[in-house]
Amino acid sequence: MQTAQGAIPRGAARLRRIDLRVAVGILLMLLAVAGAMAIVSQARDRVPVLVAASAVEQGDVIESADLRIESISVSGGVAHLTEDRRDAVVGKVASERLWPGKLLSSASVADSADLPAGHVAMSLALKTERAAGGALRSGDRVAVIASPSPDRPDSTTTILFASVPVLAVREAQTAEGGGLIITLRLRLEEARSLAQARAHGSLDLVLLSGAGD
Repeated sequence: MQTAQGAIPRGAARLRRIDLRVAVGILLMLLAVAGAMAIVSQARDRVPVLVAASAVEQGDVIESADLRIESISVSGGVAHLTEDRRDAVVGKVASERLWPGKLLSSASVADSADLPAGHVAMSLALKTERAAGGALRSGDRVAVIASPSPDRPDSTTTILFASVPVLAVREAQTAEGGGLIITLRLRLEEARSLAQARAHGSLDLVLLSGAGD
């Protein structure tokens, strides 16, 4: 009888151990299922958004090659631009510095660069060799040199402006004649003088060292 009585508790203990293993197994299975559901839910929550594919300086024009589309999980409250805004963004101006992989938002782009009161933006189409060999970037300062056309031997080459800021630089399309399109910030009277010099000769932009207005 003592042996039989002693066997009952041992049997009960084995059952408890089996029950515990079953409970742990069920718990692990539930955790695995919950994890899988979370992964599936996260995949479903991914949104195709616009990110920068290359570095774009503030004030530069955004081109199609500067953008790419990535599907990411965007948390609530995180500003972003969806893939259907791509065509609307191309041709706009970067209102902040963009770097590869940066998530774009409406604050990243603007219709044009900000201009102080009394200033205008004026663009020039120049061959690379007339624009510091293509080394110009937004934020640079340049001197504008005006040379007369060959049929005006009595005129001389002059420094039209000693220092003006560059707002944007982009490569010109083939239909535009190639080269570069450089946008400068000028006062209205300076823009008139620049247009006159362009009409009567050629222009060169010389990159200046240093920065700041």
